[in-house]
Amino acid sequence: MPRESPMFSKLKPTGTSPVEMNPITQYYDIGKQVGSAGPELVWKICDAIRKSDTREASVFIFEKRVADKLHKPKRKETITEILRYGVKQLDRFKHPKVLTLYHPIEESSDTLAFATEPVFGSLANVLGCLEDRLPQNLPSAVREYNFLPIEIKYGLLQLIEGLAFLHYSCKLIHRNVCPQSVIINKRGTWKLAGLEFTEKCNETDPMNAVHCQPFTSKLPKMGQPDLDFTAPEVQNSSTCSPYSDMFSLGLLICAVFNNGRSIIEANLSSSTYSKQLDLLEQTLHDLLDRIPHHLQEPLQSLLKVDPRKRPNAQNFSMIKYFLDSSVHALQYLDVIQMKDTTHKSNFYHGLKGALPNIPRKLWYQHVLPSLKSEIHSPEALAAALQPFLFIIEESTSDEYQTLILPMFRSVFGMPKSVQATVTLLENLDIIMKKMSKTDIKSDVLPMMYSAFDSTTPQIQSSALYALAQVADYLDETAVRKMILPRTKQVFDNHTGTKEDSVIQVQANALICIEKIIDKLEKTDILDEVLPMLNKAKLQDPAILLPVVRIYKHMLGDKRYGLTVNLLATKVMPALIPVVVSPGLKLDQFTSLVELLQEMLDHVSKSQKNKLKLEKLSMSSMDKNSSIRAIEKNTGYPHRPPSLRLESRRTSISMEDVIQQTCNSTSSSPDSNLLRVQAGLPGRRHSDDTIQPPCILVAPSSPEGCLSRGPSTGNLHMRRHSSVNPLDIKMTFATTPKPVTSSSLGVDYFASGRGGRRYSATVLYETVGGGMSSAASSTSLLKQIGSGVQQLFSSK
Repeated sequence: MPRESPMFSKLKPTGTSPVEMNPITQYYDIGKQVGSAGPELVWKICDAIRKSDTREASVFIFEKRVADKLHKPKRKETITEILRYGVKQLDRFKHPKVLTLYHPIEESSDTLAFATEPVFGSLANVLGCLEDRLPQNLPSAVREYNFLPIEIKYGLLQLIEGLAFLHYSCKLIHRNVCPQSVIINKRGTWKLAGLEFTEKCNETDPMNAVHCQPFTSKLPKMGQPDLDFTAPEVQNSSTCSPYSDMFSLGLLICAVFNNGRSIIEANLSSSTYSKQLDLLEQTLHDLLDRIPHHLQEPLQSLLKVDPRKRPNAQNFSMIKYFLDSSVHALQYLDVIQMKDTTHKSNFYHGLKGALPNIPRKLWYQHVLPSLKSEIHSPEALAAALQPFLFIIEESTSDEYQTLILPMFRSVFGMPKSVQATVTLLENLDIIMKKMSKTDIKSDVLPMMYSAFDSTTPQIQSSALYALAQVADYLDETAVRKMILPRTKQVFDNHTGTKEDSVIQVQANALICIEKIIDKLEKTDILDEVLPMLNKAKLQDPAILLPVVRIYKHMLGDKRYGLTVNLLATKVMPALIPVVVSPGLKLDQFTSLVELLQEMLDHVSKSQKNKLKLEKLSMSSMDKNSSIRAIEKNTGYPHRPPSLRLESRRTSISMEDVIQQTCNSTSSSPDSNLLRVQAGLPGRRHSDDTIQPPCILVAPSSPEGCLSRGPSTGNLHMRRHSSVNPLDIKMTFATTPKPVTSSSLGVDYFASGRGGRRYSATVLYETVGGGMSSAASSTSLLKQIGSGVQQLFSSK
């Protein structure tokens, strides 16, 4: 016995059930009831899981005791045989519009059971047919389900094609077209079932009538077709044809738009049926307002009493009401597994355009299950990815995580064709918006790294493009250690030719660099990125534009290392020739010129500031050189290094002295006094000047100012800090002609304000004031000058 499925714990009903004795339980784990179908809804429909491969299915169960309760025991076997026959017919006549049988009928002493494709319920369950007589206690999802208009249109078309298959291919008349015989699978497709009462068509002309059994109260009602959906000729003349099924279809359409009720309500009475048939035309007229416009007239033709005035299944399927591309797209999905790869590819490319007109509910209910079957088909996967990606893009994150990702996850790691890989990589940004960071790292990034290792240029180019989309999800270490080296390698491998594929690879590599540049360090940019930009084929606009964007981004931040020297010597010389490229459009040309202008402004500003600083530095150096030259010439090396020289008041100049001494000759011996400044290295100057002192020299001639008398009013008294009275006294003591302190007026030197020292001019005036002849004054001046010179020479 096959091992029990792990899902069985969710499906297995509690308590002991008659079905547990049926052999079908060896192959299927049977769960709760979800619907009912068949004559008088005798078949219970339960969810199930096939044990061999855990494939989802549904199991139809008939409990024989139901017949015992409703009918006499002798008719029990008759009902069982009718139901058994209907299942055998399903197994015999296989078609996409007919309920698909997974497992043939199995029988036990108490039950009949068979397995089919996963079923949502019967049309009778959804419409509520027979609920007043046979309450089913079904799940709320079934009882409260509401059809969309497109579902009704698509479902009716499915039934018509199923009838066409029976009429023309199987040569069978269904005889029980009613809501109980229509099964809705979990994809929302309406499937024809209930083949318990089929009759063979006329062998001469399939459309001609054949004899059949009308409804009678003498037989059990579950052993006869539903009277409320029976054609007039069946009940009145005991004949049927394919046109009889078309009449029943018309009554079923009315029930769909009439809350599940047929416009003929016979209540299991032949006489009531005849009365209702007489009122059929009026009842239909009252209902037409609820019928879609393009279906009203065809519906009236279906319900003609004369069979020959009714359309056949083929003609009815071509009415305007069914001319809907969305409906045909859904219809084609039901049979797509029978088509070859070329047909599949063409259809899937067109399906993407039809999806916006298909309700979202049907995307997940009908479209995705069809696409799921293509995941493991490498040939058709590339085409199937187009509608798959559209649904992903339009879905919410919750819908993606719950309904799409479980079936789509295997696509990332499975082997794929080149076209499928390229399609997936180029649209990876759509998927990234719905995925968590954990899923990205576990599913997406390994696929991308694998694509980098491919030798196919299309895959490498797409991988670079995809990488740019996921850059925000990568950390800096992954970017620097894995992404950048791979990107550079791919770029370097496509620098030799000018083929379109090579150009695209380079362009995508540069777009990738543009996305990850903020996560790179300065050394990465200088060593890896800038060489790539220099190698880029800038003549092609597809490559130029990413390069322009990268350079513009780098100009905005100094951390990228784009220095003025690099701009002037490497970057701009490479970009300038592209300005005259004939392949540039106006907007591309404008972007390039704006970048070059920005670079030029950057270089200009930087160089201008640099030259200004150099000029200021040179001026400062010249000024310092001049000061050092003055210090060297004047013998004042003792100036403190931190002393700042500012504007000074200078002492009285030699020209002033000459003017005040009546323009005496410079060759006079009195000029010896000018040498005093060179012999005084330790001399302290006055507080208002640092420059060498200018000593006021008396004229050598007694004429001029001196003749005016002993007054000192014409000679300004200057304060000097370099000579003290003791030095002057010593000078006089060493002169060839000794002069006593009393004769020189030493008391005068010591009697100034606060002991201040005065210059030689005052001394001259004081001494000279008592001399009457020019010779005496000259001799005295010589003695003073010679004495002072000898004093400092000896030091």
